[in-house]
Amino acid sequence: MQPSDLCYLNNASVGLQSPTVSAHLREWLEAEMAAYPRQRLESAIWDLPTKRTRLATMIGAPEAQVAFGASTSQLMAQVVGSLNLAGRRLLIAPGEWASNVVLLRRLGGAPTRNIELLATDANGQFDPAAIANQIGEDVAAILTPLVTSIEGRRYDVETLGNLPRPAHCPLIVDAAQGLGQSDIDVRRFGCDVLVATTRKWLRGPRGMALLYVSQLATAMMQPNPAPELAGLRLNLETQRFDDLPQARRFDASDVSVMNQVALTAAIGELQQITLEQLQGHLTTLTERVYELARDRGFRPLLQHPESGIATIHLPDATPLRTRQKLDAASIVAKVCDTAAEPLNIRLPATGSLLRISPHWHNTLDDIDRVMAALD
Repeated sequence: MQPSDLCYLNNASVGLQSPTVSAHLREWLEAEMAAYPRQRLESAIWDLPTKRTRLATMIGAPEAQVAFGASTSQLMAQVVGSLNLAGRRLLIAPGEWASNVVLLRRLGGAPTRNIELLATDANGQFDPAAIANQIGEDVAAILTPLVTSIEGRRYDVETLGNLPRPAHCPLIVDAAQGLGQSDIDVRRFGCDVLVATTRKWLRGPRGMALLYVSQLATAMMQPNPAPELAGLRLNLETQRFDDLPQARRFDASDVSVMNQVALTAAIGELQQITLEQLQGHLTTLTERVYELARDRGFRPLLQHPESGIATIHLPDATPLRTRQKLDAASIVAKVCDTAAEPLNIRLPATGSLLRISPHWHNTLDDIDRVMAALD
């Protein structure tokens, strides 16, 4: 199989890095080799603050409130581990990612915390009136994805963020499936914490993720249980290391220079495409998935696409058989395991779930090809 034969439709797992980004990275590596060792010295002081500023602007946050880590899971663990959760309720959206649910169940000790699903309406969206009744003084935190990984549902986090909640209760948004394909503004969301990865819809590198923490959330957090050296400052008087102020306390101590180079190019490319054009392109493709799926008797999980994710239910096909058909047609898409969203009771328990997540490089022909492969 030649690379040109491959149809990549799994950008919700790892965004397909563009040739432009790859070429930019290759040029940097060649410059490193040609100028060694001087280039290595320059690389050691690579301007990470520039990335912080650009990504902070992208999510509407002050740059001092943005930190970098290796993954959303790692950053989420640092944040949640800094909160006082013991003995309090947690309100969680049905589409919360599995590792976050496991984390919440493990942290905080006894008594076991009560994980309660945020109320939703018949369409699967948040029910603000019911949620307002759920929120009480005993709620430790509210967690929700911006876009769910399996359904591709875009939750109304703005409405959720506007509901009254106790001062000690942060709203934590997982935007791993949002950054790069959705308009994100932490001020409009009213959230206290937001995590996101650069490797999906932004089509940046693996091994980089960002974290936003509001000043209010920082103030309510206990000392960081998993500090990185970059997030600490030596107090010369006491000769003790203290957490840096605001989000910088969560910074990773070693961020790959190659990742920064690739991320710079990926951000620049998205800005050239523009978010508005990308969203229009994704809507055209995902609507085509829904149309062809219904023609074949398959059921899209939503009434209409809400993001760049289009997931369909194949009631009579096993997951293994669906994967075999995709492999035979040289198509990369995701056959979902419902265990990835263990609290999402809306997911079907039989048949197979196929998630198709196109990006800027995909065409309507790609959609026709993957749907034809299912016949």
